[in-house]
Amino acid sequence: MSVWIILSLSILILTACGGGGGGSASFGELSMDITDAKPLLPEGTTNLWVTFTEVLAHKSGGGWVSLPLPESPYTIDLYQFSDGIKTELVPPVSLESGKYTQIRLVISHADISFDNGGTSKSVEIPSDNLKTDKNFDFDVISGGAVDITVDFDLSQSIVVTDDGSGTFSYKLKPVLHIVDTFEAATISGEIAHGSFVDDFDAIVTVSVCTDDTFSSCETYTQLQVSRDENPEEDPTEFSIFWLVPNQYYRVEIDFDTSADPVDYTENIDPNDLNSDIGPGGIYELNGGTPYL
Repeated sequence: MSVWIILSLSILILTACGGGGGGSASFGELSMDITDAKPLLPEGTTNLWVTFTEVLAHKSGGGWVSLPLPESPYTIDLYQFSDGIKTELVPPVSLESGKYTQIRLVISHADISFDNGGTSKSVEIPSDNLKTDKNFDFDVISGGAVDITVDFDLSQSIVVTDDGSGTFSYKLKPVLHIVDTFEAATISGEIAHGSFVDDFDAIVTVSVCTDDTFSSCETYTQLQVSRDENPEEDPTEFSIFWLVPNQYYRVEIDFDTSADPVDYTENIDPNDLNSDIGPGGIYELNGGTPYL
């Protein structure tokens, strides 16, 4: 059964050049890519196939407009598009200028595969309890272009259930982050070889906070960082891509999830002149020094 993922998109006016003539409708261009953060997924995951059957946009004061897919239906392995790599979801399409308030993605099927003999299991697609990003409106300007990236956060979108006998089932509850492609911010960091705990990967948790007190924060994404195979001279590098700029973020690094407390915490204040978390910015954790 198809599921409508309604992205109630946040107030962000995407500006572009161009002007329209009077009287008749004017048009601009929209394109959309899809990606994933470097995901924290069930151990041994090799593929996450998702089939999209339709993408639509809703114009304020108007109706729904169907957007083209590269092919229909469109099946992609989202697991392969992470760590800053994205792929086309909606090719450039002409849209009537104006404000657009929602986008709908229709998903008909999903499968998850593992490296234990190529095992593949169907992923349940629920029809409710879908968690989406915060509101995100966008304007299509006459003669201008809008480019949006949808971060389909697999680290939070796959729910694993154990029936008690070692049999696992998987449910898709999409967590989607939406950002203007050319304004997306990045957080980068380095982990020294000696900081890793044997038999454990580092878990990096990024939370978005409401203000500079950092007292009210909600998990934005998580990623798993494996120690470099040959790290004797160089630290292991990692990055969190496709972040909404000018937000309050908290980053936590945990090297042993079986023990408390979290090993490293850093708060990012967009009002700090040295934060580099603005549009297109790259924020370096620990001042660019590897965590020791």
